[in-house]
Amino acid sequence: MGMIDRWLPGLARFCLILLFPFSALDKIFDYSSAVAQANASGMPMPGWLLLLLGGCLEVFGSLGILFDVYRRQFALLFCFYCIVTGVLFHNFWDYPFRSADWMDNFWPFLKNFGLVGGFLFIATNARMQPIAGAISLRRR
Repeated sequence: MGMIDRWLPGLARFCLILLFPFSALDKIFDYSSAVAQANASGMPMPGWLLLLLGGCLEVFGSLGILFDVYRRQFALLFCFYCIVTGVLFHNFWDYPFRSADWMDNFWPFLKNFGLVGGFLFIATNARMQPIAGAISLRRR
């Protein structure tokens, strides 16, 4: 196994999860705006609870995928998370075609489904190498 074969899966996982810890930090530092957005989602849960659940997944799920600890389970949770947030918060179909609001929601909606594809790949790929060929934390 060459050096690229050892590093590439870890690099791919790192790139896939990179935005989620920053998203969790944004929820912490702009809490009132995040709660207002979560409350506007129409979900039958309080906004603070949605933020807590989403933030925990963004932090712990990212670490789990990165270090191969419950990787498949976290990847499937991220699939669900990306689908739900895409449908709830990027509803481009509510706006006139090619309007500014349509464009502001269409591309993030597609981004969410691109992430779903990456997480499905992580969830279904049984032979993933840990980062840089290191031994998985779960196997220790």
